[in-house]
Amino acid sequence: MARKEWLVDGDRNSRYFRQSMKARKSHFSIVKIKDSSGVWVDDVAQIQKLFVHDFNKQFRSTYGNLPTIEVDLPKVLTQEDNDNLVKPIEDCKIKDAVFQMDKFKAPRPDGFGATFFFQD
Repeated sequence: MARKEWLVDGDRNSRYFRQSMKARKSHFSIVKIKDSSGVWVDDVAQIQKLFVHDFNKQFRSTYGNLPTIEVDLPKVLTQEDNDNLVKPIEDCKIKDAVFQMDKFKAPRPDGFGATFFFQD
């Protein structure tokens, strides 16, 4: 019955919809939590700090600070590299790439598999 009401009235801004969301929100909120010493904490800011502290404690790296490796890479492209990147792709290169594909691969989203393109 509730599922039917949700499907019928859920998309409207109805009283049923608002009450359902309010109940769901209150059900999944944390109003107090015990800290590591067993003391109940109900202040929102303190609860947030406890969660962050616990997260950092659980997911701390066991390796500590790793040394950084510096690689000497060029910071900019040369004009020749840029020209190669922006020049139009030749039809023969597209054909070569398509004909290197396995004919029996899964179809693409449009439904055509690689065998569609293997017509000479």
